[in-house]
Amino acid sequence: MFCEENISDTTLRAVLTTRFGPVKELEIVRSKACAFLEFQQQEAARRAIIASLPIPQGGEGGIRIETDGGAGQARITVETRKERGERPGQRGGAPMNGDRGRGGFRGRGGPGRGRGGPPPKQ
Repeated sequence: MFCEENISDTTLRAVLTTRFGPVKELEIVRSKACAFLEFQQQEAARRAIIASLPIPQGGEGGIRIETDGGAGQARITVETRKERGERPGQRGGAPMNGDRGRGGFRGRGGPGRGRGGPPPKQ
């Protein structure tokens, strides 16, 4: 789910529970402007996903939520969980750029060139 940063966990949980059904688990990742949630019932998840579809596809174009502090409204979208190979920028579940979670780096340019190394001999 994609989420605005100025929505509290409590507000998000309350709106989703009221509109679609009880939320089993909710974790907001503010640095990525997204959240991960699990509804207690599959039907609740289905209704939230349908509401998130664009209007021409039968949805509402997102779920509107009043932001905390009355600053306005935010629109969120709920999507199905993406498995590793289905996530944007990843092929077959392999980490991007050869990164194995250790801050890997693959510089631009030809073979043998990395960060700060001498240019290849010609």
